[in-house]
Amino acid sequence: MLYRADFHIHSCLSPCASLEMSPDVIVKRAQAVGLNAIALADHNCTFNLPAFERVCKKEGIACLYGMEVTSTEEAHILCLFDQLDAAMELGSRVYGSLPDILNQPDKFGDQPIVDEQQDILGFAEKFLISASGYTVSALVGEVHELGGLIIPAHIDRQVYGIISQLGFLPDEAFDAVELTPRGKRKQAQHYPVVRNSDAHQLSHIGRAFTEFEIESLTVENLRAALWA
Repeated sequence: MLYRADFHIHSCLSPCASLEMSPDVIVKRAQAVGLNAIALADHNCTFNLPAFERVCKKEGIACLYGMEVTSTEEAHILCLFDQLDAAMELGSRVYGSLPDILNQPDKFGDQPIVDEQQDILGFAEKFLISASGYTVSALVGEVHELGGLIIPAHIDRQVYGIISQLGFLPDEAFDAVELTPRGKRKQAQHYPVVRNSDAHQLSHIGRAFTEFEIESLTVENLRAALWA
């Protein structure tokens, strides 16, 4: 099956994302722009993944469960899973490793936890843009232990890209690297490349995507396709 996939979408839980980005609205927008596979990947938190899973099942769209982790080096790292429990476990570890800095909604925006009807269930208290307690190397081990894919995000950006933060692309067991739409393939070195929208508002969803010809949307199938 051909999957047209955008695996880097933020919900309203991310303080830098639009409050209209509820899981229900995200899924419907993704379908409207021709995507048939998506992932929710909020900053350092997975609290909106359960609602996302329910909406995806209801609407019949394939999905992965993700998170964009900020490493101790302040590089953004995309972590993707095909099992919700594994994603939630990593989310618990990462959120627990964040410093005890509370979000200031008046300065940085709200961090609402919502259900599939867009009702607010509560708020993430810690400031989600903080750096986690995980180094890049440690995160590689954690993600693979839990059966996920680990992909440095937007490596060609000057802010929060792993190259700009470290000065180089480290030799780690990454499953791929993510480039922005204008990123040059040579920056990825020997790693496979994916392109995603990094959507923070509805109009961004699907502005970049990657196509995969695989039997079903699983971590195993994706890893094999990436390295084929």
